[in-house]
Amino acid sequence: MTQEHITFAVLSDLHAAPKSSDPKGTEVKLYSDGDSFSPHDNPMSSLHELIKHENLTADFVICPGDMTNRADAGALKFVWEQLHGLKERLSAQEVMATVGNHDVDSRGHLDGAFPREALMRLLPRFPIADDALADHYWAHGYFLTTIGQVRFLVLNSSWLHEHRDQLEHGAVTGYTLEKLRRDLAASTAADFNIAVCHHHPHVHSELDLGGDIMFNGQKLLDALSSNGAWLVIHGHKHHPKIELAQGEFQQPVVLACGSFSGRLEGPNATVSRNYFHMVQVERFGVDAELRGIVNSWNWIHGYGWTNYGTANATFPSRLGFGFEGNLLQLARDIVDAMGSQQLMKWDQMLKLQPNLAHLTPRKFKALSSALDAKHNIVISCDSTGLPFEFGVRVA
Repeated sequence: MTQEHITFAVLSDLHAAPKSSDPKGTEVKLYSDGDSFSPHDNPMSSLHELIKHENLTADFVICPGDMTNRADAGALKFVWEQLHGLKERLSAQEVMATVGNHDVDSRGHLDGAFPREALMRLLPRFPIADDALADHYWAHGYFLTTIGQVRFLVLNSSWLHEHRDQLEHGAVTGYTLEKLRRDLAASTAADFNIAVCHHHPHVHSELDLGGDIMFNGQKLLDALSSNGAWLVIHGHKHHPKIELAQGEFQQPVVLACGSFSGRLEGPNATVSRNYFHMVQVERFGVDAELRGIVNSWNWIHGYGWTNYGTANATFPSRLGFGFEGNLLQLARDIVDAMGSQQLMKWDQMLKLQPNLAHLTPRKFKALSSALDAKHNIVISCDSTGLPFEFGVRVA
């Protein structure tokens, strides 16, 4: 049966490790050998409570890398098992994961092992149980597959991290790009196109976090844009963000995930928290445009996963993507929908103007300004800061 939307549960940058690696208790929030797994004890046990409380389900579980901290083999096994346990809890079809720089023993911590040995020993096979796809991933730096209505590209942007002079950047090699372009052109079009990688393929300029951009990242995005409308999901920065990639045609939407349970450092620690994301990608309109909604939660020790509203103003707990229309026209459509009413609830307006669900935070801010300045309409918010009601400003 054809689905009008597909849902992805996204956990990135878990950085799990054994307690012995963190004697001061300041570096790790998810211990792979912890003796307590009670609610709110750690982000994973809290997630089990959130899934139960919110009755969450997903079609796929996605992990864009850095499952462990400093390539700890035991922690890799622990997280891989946890991800597959989540697949069962969420009634998902598959776990789609890729390698992060912390998952590869590029600095030789493990004597007698080659850098990706612990990853290759995981069962079910990493990054996917299908032997042919897993072999392709390790041999060529990616795999491409279609499951139901979703075409997945899973890229190993840490492929060169077995060489010490390549440790500071992600990369997609010229060889991989050439082969990927051929494979994309030969593959069958799908309703939904999702690319998963660890490093950011274009500049992540906020807070000076973008210095280690993926080598050949823009070429990767260009290759994707020539073969459908894509959502690219990556980790690494521990700073959530969503925006349209550069390009002149069918630019991919790029979702930078927050860290599920990693340490936050520097200026980012004042902005971000730990995040779990539920991403719903939709077929919208007669042309089946790429649109979607992202719901996110923050983890707080002792409280678990909470709806944080607009505590992070640039990445609220509910946001959209994919609307590329005229915001001034959308403002006029909202005015027409209100008619003579002085107040209208957000949910009611959403039924009349579904484009509202697909605004990125910056576009929502621009729409709010246009409604206020040109039409004297104010969007009121609930206690968390999320939009709640449209109202005519009283003089």
